[in-house]
Amino acid sequence: MNEAPRRLAPVPQQRHALRAPAFLALVVLIACALAILLGPDGDVTSEAHDQNQHHVLVIQSFAEQWPSPDLRDYRSATAPLWHLILSIPAALGVPLWGLRLLAAVAGAALVLLVARVAIRLGGDARLTWLAVPMAASPYLLSGSIWITTDVPATLALAAALAAAMLARSGSGWLLALGTAIRQTGLWMAPPLALMRWFGAPQGTSTMERVRGAIAVTLPAFVLVGLLVWMWGGLTPPAYRDIHDRGVNPATPAFTLGLIALIGVPLVTMRGARELLAMPRLAPSFAAILGVLAATVVPTAFDREAGRWGGPLWTVISQSPVIAERSLALLVLAPIGALVLLALVKRAHEATRDGAGLALGAAVLCLMAVNTANSQCWERYADLPLLVLLPWLAAVGLRGHDERERRGVMAGAVVLGLIQAGLSLPMVLLPLVRSAPGTAP
Repeated sequence: MNEAPRRLAPVPQQRHALRAPAFLALVVLIACALAILLGPDGDVTSEAHDQNQHHVLVIQSFAEQWPSPDLRDYRSATAPLWHLILSIPAALGVPLWGLRLLAAVAGAALVLLVARVAIRLGGDARLTWLAVPMAASPYLLSGSIWITTDVPATLALAAALAAAMLARSGSGWLLALGTAIRQTGLWMAPPLALMRWFGAPQGTSTMERVRGAIAVTLPAFVLVGLLVWMWGGLTPPAYRDIHDRGVNPATPAFTLGLIALIGVPLVTMRGARELLAMPRLAPSFAAILGVLAATVVPTAFDREAGRWGGPLWTVISQSPVIAERSLALLVLAPIGALVLLALVKRAHEATRDGAGLALGAAVLCLMAVNTANSQCWERYADLPLLVLLPWLAAVGLRGHDERERRGVMAGAVVLGLIQAGLSLPMVLLPLVRSAPGTAP
């Protein structure tokens, strides 16, 4: 007889379960607000440049064009919803710093969501620690201090997946919201369809499961279809040569490299032993796929080929290369494949309700949609992975002892320190050096 799916047990109602995530989100909000109110206005970081040269210009043009903003061709490569939302207060006279505070609220909300869902998935109020890497991420902080679409899109898509895993309503419309901010948000559609399939009541027919999967993803597909029809392609016309001139085959290896760097601290020694105890075929196949991803196509640093942008690419640019293949990725990609396998295996065995498989599928779909972008930039994968991998680790803790929980939380702290170390040169030092009154 097949074992019935083990549903997520309720989390004990501890004050820590409510206060710790709120405190962490508040720290992020205050830090971003101080940077907005006291910091410089120039192109301090990559996100600041994107705000000043792209997103603010779109918001201003939409504010001037209300009630009929031009959605066919504007100065952003992403879908227009975030710009439309911010153009409303802009049209009412809210200054730029006020609009940036709204971006900071989105960043704090994302940290809060990651923490609360990790607690719910893992059944432990202390799993707020799994949101620390997100809170310290340079891409979260810079994307919340300045106006971009990365943070609000990740917030909407993560909320959609959380609603599906926790059997809440609205996941389909949250997916549509995320794709209306960034059209690439369609990568979340297959995981939501998978959760709808697993979440159907026992005895539900195959056709009913299929209809449920279609219903949860259809609004997002219709929306992206309308955008493609309006634009005549996957991006607004002005950005087609940058982002829509063909796939970037280095993206799978690069993403696996990021998974290795983010995921290794979350895999405990027992988790590694569980992976080694599997039949050899699965881990061998995963490692071989990682090696192939890093060797079949060029993976060396190359701005013209779209292989640049982010700390890992900086490391790759300084690492040995053989025949345009990065030796750094040749090492990291198979490790990333094994890490993903270990996290998905443990998560699936912990609950068997589809959550582990959905999170694993989300990682693969993220990799696929980013491959379709001509630019392989770290910022496109970093924030989603800081949601998905900690949630995989949280699900995998179900049924494990205190030692395992402490191991994962310690790994999250290490990962948070690494992210904070990256934020220092990428966000904090540029803010300080460019602050008003700072000597050149």
